[in-house]
Amino acid sequence: MNDKTIEFLKQIFREFYYKNSSKISAPIRMNEREFGYMSFDKVMIRHLSFQTEGELRVFLVKEVPHSVYYSCAYYHEPTLSMDEKGWKGADLIFDIDADAIPTNCKEEHDKWVCKDCNFMGKGKRPENCPKCGSTKIDEENWVCSSCLDATKNEAIKLIDFLLEDFGISKDKIKVHFSGSRGYHVTVEESSLEGLDQLARNEISDYISGMGLSLESLGISKGASYDDMRRSLPSINEPGWRGRIASFFTKLEFEGYDETSKDIKDKILYAYGKMGYKGFEDFAKEIVNKLSANIDVMVTTDIHRIFRLPNTLHGNTGMLKKKCDDLTSFDPLTDAVVLNDETVKLFVDKAPKFTLKGNSFGPYNSEKVILPLFASVYLVGKGLAKVINSD
Repeated sequence: MNDKTIEFLKQIFREFYYKNSSKISAPIRMNEREFGYMSFDKVMIRHLSFQTEGELRVFLVKEVPHSVYYSCAYYHEPTLSMDEKGWKGADLIFDIDADAIPTNCKEEHDKWVCKDCNFMGKGKRPENCPKCGSTKIDEENWVCSSCLDATKNEAIKLIDFLLEDFGISKDKIKVHFSGSRGYHVTVEESSLEGLDQLARNEISDYISGMGLSLESLGISKGASYDDMRRSLPSINEPGWRGRIASFFTKLEFEGYDETSKDIKDKILYAYGKMGYKGFEDFAKEIVNKLSANIDVMVTTDIHRIFRLPNTLHGNTGMLKKKCDDLTSFDPLTDAVVLNDETVKLFVDKAPKFTLKGNSFGPYNSEKVILPLFASVYLVGKGLAKVINSD
């Protein structure tokens, strides 16, 4: 990214923060949190502290960060080194990213290239180049409405786990679009604040359905049907047993007599048809559908720094925006906050993409005139540069 392009982005970000400073709200207990930011030179600065919202807003206008972050953790001394901060507790946080969710659309808009032999391909990045075997592979990942619908669905499942299985009050759960590829879910001011890394890992495993065995569902090799029937889950049970039993109410099996109202009969019928191994594989598919796809590393990191709400994502120019109604939220429209002033760019390569209801591209080494929000989106991804207007 050349100096002119960097200065262009900084000017746009500075103007946005100046005009919208009143909308930048500090997180609760801000003086106990560590803040950090990445500059447009891609230098990461951490161990900062702010005492007031005004101080934070002035910082954003003055420093114009590429991205700004705050810690999920609360500290006695947030500006000291990590081992001297004095950890007091942390919000429970979750990150849901389109990169981790398999969707068919990735085969259309994601690309990768081998840095050694320049061999290219579409879809998921391979571990080794199929041509030369190199592991030095760059990837270019995009998002579309299908990707983001998939992340939204995972976020909805996650929130249901938090409400139903962990009994967390709805007002403690904050949901934000990340500004790029997915959603951030934060639980604040709850009894879970003091949990250590191990406990948070157990929560992540539970939500991900890790380690759920047939035995925990009442299925075991060699047991009689009568014994298993007594141990099988019912739909009114809490937790995973109740979730799986409820899922079976939606399934249809050829030859099964639906007149039976006891879900245990349907589970036993499926088990009889499939056998132990077949039913085990089938149960794994059910767990995969019902579990929430979260980044476990994020949730278990008690020192994690998270993107600050209502700030711009440096790679897209989109806002980390709160989702008051997640179901109706449209990230490719609702999080696009820059205006439509036109900018002249040279675009290297970019697939077709949609923002604010408008479609752009594909582009291939060409000069284009685009609205500001689309220009920043491409420039932030390093796929375009600003050129003179003549």
